[in-house]
Amino acid sequence: MGHGWRIGRIAGIELRIHPSWLVIAFLITYSLAVAQFPRQFPGWNEGQYWIVAAATAVLFFGSVLAHELSHAMVARRFGMRVDGITLFIFGGATSLEGDSRTPREEALIALAGPATSIAIGLVFIALDLLVPHPQFGALIGWLGFINIALGAFNLIPGFPMDGGRVLRAVLWRWRGDPLVATRNAAQVGRFLAYLLIAGGVYIALRPGGLFSGLWLALIGWFLSNAAEATATQAGVESSLRGITVRDAMDPTPPAVSPNESVADLVQERLLKGEHRSYLVQYDDGGLAGIVTLSDVRSLPRADWPAARVTDIMTRFADLVVTSPDAPLTDALRAIQEREVDQLPVLDGEGRSPVGLVTRRGILRLIETRMKLGY
Repeated sequence: MGHGWRIGRIAGIELRIHPSWLVIAFLITYSLAVAQFPRQFPGWNEGQYWIVAAATAVLFFGSVLAHELSHAMVARRFGMRVDGITLFIFGGATSLEGDSRTPREEALIALAGPATSIAIGLVFIALDLLVPHPQFGALIGWLGFINIALGAFNLIPGFPMDGGRVLRAVLWRWRGDPLVATRNAAQVGRFLAYLLIAGGVYIALRPGGLFSGLWLALIGWFLSNAAEATATQAGVESSLRGITVRDAMDPTPPAVSPNESVADLVQERLLKGEHRSYLVQYDDGGLAGIVTLSDVRSLPRADWPAARVTDIMTRFADLVVTSPDAPLTDALRAIQEREVDQLPVLDGEGRSPVGLVTRRGILRLIETRMKLGY
């Protein structure tokens, strides 16, 4: 869920809104303006219903953001890097680089979000009791209820929800193995997801329950997919345990000069070989960047003869690199998170590459190890 529109930064953390979030924003505004507020507060004019409903949706956005920021702040407290926060149709997602080092860190990071939501909900309910203004009371009353519900729902022990991460921390502490704990928590998450789907279908078939039931089933379907992906990822990481980048990298990756023309790159290399990416190296062996088939495709064909590789390559400063002794699981995670297909391998502080590790190479190694029973 890293894609979306960038809307700013808070405390150095990039904030994004996924297009799917517009769906929930509209549904909240519409349902409050058309159904709940007219039933709860008859006598307002239509404009008041829509204004209060829209303001409630915006503040709900802020509540979900506060929930995710609490995860991010606690993670930072433990020295983890926060790549960003994305709000989407089912709430929000905080992207962290790396994993918790201990079960305690995992549990505290996970609990921060629900605790914040419940605290915000209690504050809103207290304000609702103190302030008699009807429109203001409608707004904060709903926000109080929904934040407490959000916090409580996230405590359901279904991975990858916050409660599931707490369960993972408990199992990690008990079993002593984070990967085994992840697989077990994902299995619980998948079971609970099926219950949500079944419950959603049951509610949808009852009079007046179509929308609520379908929504609950959709949440269950999303959690099921997320739990399945988590279990698969844990299996992959278990298969690669103890394997370093050196074991999977290509020690002699193909390279080109930054001054080579794009036309020559296409005719002499891309069309004649199996490689789709090339290291770009200076005459002294220093790494200048990487050029890929995608880079070439982004340049109009008529410009290929005049353009040089240096004009289209991804430059060194923008590359994600790894080292030969780094765990291969870390390299795979970096490839997935940064959405690239390869990482240059550098040994030491210099810029001379000693190899290239690719997504295809890692997947081939995983397939071989699984077929051999590792």
